[in-house]
Amino acid sequence: MSEILNLNRRDFLKTGAAAGGGLLIGLYLPTGNRIASAQQKTFAPNAFIRIGTDNWVTVIVNHSEMGQGVYTSLPMLVAEEMDADWSKIRVESAPVDPAYNHTAFGIQITGGSSSTWSEYDRLRKAGATARAMLIAAAASTWNVDPASLRTQNGFVIHDATKRR
Repeated sequence: MSEILNLNRRDFLKTGAAAGGGLLIGLYLPTGNRIASAQQKTFAPNAFIRIGTDNWVTVIVNHSEMGQGVYTSLPMLVAEEMDADWSKIRVESAPVDPAYNHTAFGIQITGGSSSTWSEYDRLRKAGATARAMLIAAAASTWNVDPASLRTQNGFVIHDATKRR
């Protein structure tokens, strides 16, 4: 049989604090400068989309992937509206933030087979907004009418000058 160990509350707290301190010493957090420099290399038109200078589009998904395919269906909505290259789409889980609350339930939740239908309009609008912003930026940079531009497979294209 095992022996019963009598441990008073004070000793338990001391031992717990010592163990917790050891965990904190071993924890590494990147400095704020690194995080800031990484953020400067991306364009984030809204809470759901980040576009890197490497042409990768990261879609932030606010629902858990539990076998129902939301890490495919939700990024597809964004990619279709942006006219993005599907092979250049990444998926990232959303952080806890009110911007990612469920449109029907008002909290950040996954359930009730609601992920796709509840995000359909919001993610289509997010993708369409990002596409419009990219067209506007290209038109401004190239000094052309935005109506003369089109998108295809991840690029904004100006047919008259063959720029992309």
